[in-house]
Amino acid sequence: MAQHILGINCSGFHSSACLLGPDGRVRVAIAEERLSRIKQDKSFPRLAIRYCCETAGIELTDISDVFIGWNPAPYLLQPQQPLADALQNRGKLAQLTLNELAALQGGVSSISQTLTGLRGSPMRLHYVDHHRAHLANALLQSRFAEADFFVADGFGETTTGMLGMATAAGLQELAANRTPHSLGLFYGAFTEFLGFRPNGDEWKIMALAARGTPQTYYELLRPLIQVNGLQFELDLRYFEFFLFFTPHYYSPKLVELLGPPLPPGAEPTQREFDIVAAVQRITEEVVCELLRNLHARTGGHRLVLGGGVLMNSVLNGKLTRYTPYQEVFIGATPDDTGISVGSALYGRQYLLGLPLPVAPASTHNFFGREYAEAEMEAELQRRKLRYERPADLLSVTAALLHDGQVLGWFQGASELGQRALGHRSILANPTRPDMKNRVNASIKYREAFRPFAPAVPEERQHEFFELPAGETAYFMEKVFPLRPAARQQLPAVTHDDGTGRLQSVRAEDNPLFHELLLTFERRSGVPVLLNTSFNLNGMPLVESPADALDCYLRSGLDALVLGPFLLRK
Repeated sequence: MAQHILGINCSGFHSSACLLGPDGRVRVAIAEERLSRIKQDKSFPRLAIRYCCETAGIELTDISDVFIGWNPAPYLLQPQQPLADALQNRGKLAQLTLNELAALQGGVSSISQTLTGLRGSPMRLHYVDHHRAHLANALLQSRFAEADFFVADGFGETTTGMLGMATAAGLQELAANRTPHSLGLFYGAFTEFLGFRPNGDEWKIMALAARGTPQTYYELLRPLIQVNGLQFELDLRYFEFFLFFTPHYYSPKLVELLGPPLPPGAEPTQREFDIVAAVQRITEEVVCELLRNLHARTGGHRLVLGGGVLMNSVLNGKLTRYTPYQEVFIGATPDDTGISVGSALYGRQYLLGLPLPVAPASTHNFFGREYAEAEMEAELQRRKLRYERPADLLSVTAALLHDGQVLGWFQGASELGQRALGHRSILANPTRPDMKNRVNASIKYREAFRPFAPAVPEERQHEFFELPAGETAYFMEKVFPLRPAARQQLPAVTHDDGTGRLQSVRAEDNPLFHELLLTFERRSGVPVLLNTSFNLNGMPLVESPADALDCYLRSGLDALVLGPFLLRK
């Protein structure tokens, strides 16, 4: 029987599910929030699991193995309920038995369980260490035969990341940082200090860093984190994210050092810009120092990275310049959204011992379902909306964009993760100086300082960006300096420091979007579009035609391209 494998993320952040086909390739993957319409949904991914099975045309009972990207084994020595409690709720007996047997053994390293369905079909459950799932999400999609690895996030089971090397002999972990010494929560503490939401708004303060002068607060803040070989330590006197009974990630001592924090909702000033500029610089220095030390141990030239810290696209764009590594792979979902993919791939490769499919490195993340034209048209007709079907959709779309209209773009299978790459996008003309403010204010309903990314054909990216040799950014995961002429041409996608978060668009992966860029060039002179996620502030990316229409009708979008159909306001 064909073997289907399910990966699940239920770590408390970005719940998601991923289905691997019998050939070991990702067949479907989606975050729970896309279906529940609850931003950063932390629920068990019931909707996502059902979506994966329905899209693949299988039943849940057809799945042979399930890999969960969090290992409860380290916690089994701390039973939370007595026998009397478990007898009142007999479902707790399963957990109680695990707790007691683990305590009698003195500890366990892993757990494997089997569910037998009513028709006798077995489903084996496996639990994967969180950081190993992050690692596999990068390593096994990079297709590197050998590579060094670096994983860093807020926290895993008992650690906050790891460094090591992957060889033909397997994975060798060389170092790990134990909780509470965390790069992710170091950054998160300053996210909260600047009035934003930790574990969610870190990319906002990364954007603010471009407005600051790092030297102003660098000497004050640099001693708060120190590197020693392959490990680092925080000065915990300044942080309280590891104390459940305190209200903030930072301590009163940090307030003594920097002055009062910025209240939520207050407008950042130059002081806040300078603080976060120093924090960004320190984070980059720490990561690069750890990587240089790792390279000194291994001598490797390839590197894969994962974990929420690697959502920092400014850091990512500097790795090949400030470390000895020549080839770097991060992927589309280094945050916890990708844990479902990583746990499934890790389990298949390292626990089941099945071979990797022969395939090139991953260059896209279009893992959702495709909606038929008939489904789209049925939704349009149900809502009694006026629409048209242009004979030359790309030319009409390019003309609207050139004229300054902002439109929703809904095509193909949805992207997994937090970045829209041309299937669930809002598009605009990047040559218009007012476009950034307009999209932020009247369409995205978010802070005016938030930047937007330029989408560029891969073969043309060197015309606009100063790129190290061999660099690409298929997943909008890296920031690079724009060339001086491009900064003048593309004001709506140029950051305050002259950089931009590049999306390299491959014709093979995204032919329609690639052709739209070239069609737009024939009118504007540049094959570049402002590309941002198709959602409003506080809303998950749209998934279905109904979601797209809801977002379009609630926003200041001028038009919507829904498959072959065009709607205008």
